[in-house]
Amino acid sequence: MEVCVPYSAHLAQGLLRALSPSAEGLRMSPVSLTRRTMITALVASPFVLRAGPGRSAAATNIRFSFSAPFDGSNAAFLLGDSRGWYAEAGLTCQFDSSGGAAEVVSRVASGVYDAGIGDINVMSEFDAKNPGQAIKVVYMMYYRSPLSVCTLAKSGIATPADLAGRRVGAAATDGAYRLFPAYVKATGFDPSAIKWDMVGLQLREAVLSRGDVDAILGFDSTMDFGLQKTGIKANEIRFLYYSDAGLDLYGNGIMASQKLRTENPEALRRFIAVTARSWQAAIQDPEAAIAALKAHSPLINSALELEKLRWVIKNQLTTPESQADGLGGIRAARLAKVLDTLAATYALPTTPKPDDVFDPAFLPSADLRRLPA
Repeated sequence: MEVCVPYSAHLAQGLLRALSPSAEGLRMSPVSLTRRTMITALVASPFVLRAGPGRSAAATNIRFSFSAPFDGSNAAFLLGDSRGWYAEAGLTCQFDSSGGAAEVVSRVASGVYDAGIGDINVMSEFDAKNPGQAIKVVYMMYYRSPLSVCTLAKSGIATPADLAGRRVGAAATDGAYRLFPAYVKATGFDPSAIKWDMVGLQLREAVLSRGDVDAILGFDSTMDFGLQKTGIKANEIRFLYYSDAGLDLYGNGIMASQKLRTENPEALRRFIAVTARSWQAAIQDPEAAIAALKAHSPLINSALELEKLRWVIKNQLTTPESQADGLGGIRAARLAKVLDTLAATYALPTTPKPDDVFDPAFLPSADLRRLPA
């Protein structure tokens, strides 16, 4: 295993400047690169996984960023890598963990990474504010957004209004925090009394488990299984979903840099095709995907990560839309409505169109996109 140089800190600083929350009435704690946050960035810096079998000097290198640590949600990529499928396609893949969706956008937009998996809504906001660095999603993965407020039953928090006066933990680079203004606008509650506790993504569940905060923001599966790792029972965990507030959001998709899309489109097509194949294999045999994850990260709890992968397959990948259309694509009318909401929430200089944020040119054949029965 090779340790990646921790450029997380300066990337996060630039991103926070580009993506400053602007929803009226929403007050979020400022984030500065103090000694403490620098240490947090160093601790959270990703480990690099380089594709091994079949690697050659002629292979095209793809630097790819996950939006989470190495866990069940990204095990499918490791399954394809362990079986040599990326190498067979002439690709050498570097898979890295990250601190959240906003960090993925920053990495890909800056050109440090060629592609990554992250929230299309966070990316769309960034693109509208930084047209010179705009990137696009080329393969949609999450058809139901996992963004949510997570709390414990004992907190008494049952509605968004119950967050008033409470302490809420969030990671500044996480998609749920970036999109909280849209949730506020959709629900109509006053967030001014919320007390924010900005924490690293890897510490988020711990602060809720210890009682340091009353709620946290993030992906449902990540928070659920993260809390279970701390000893919290599943039946004690509660969620307030952004989608329940009427935000019919797409979630994570594979986003690619402009350079990769324009200068090496065939390599990107091969990468997407292998990734689609890898996800089909993971859906058919989740245990094999977790075995590949375990081979890379021996300290994981295989049982919990298996449940997380199954959760993602059931709740994020499998919807009436994806069952009808297959994975990878989007429905323009749905995405246009989401983009209208984002433009109004963030007072964007222009309202993005679906073609501005999604490029279907790299979709593989229908058989690779089909959800296995």
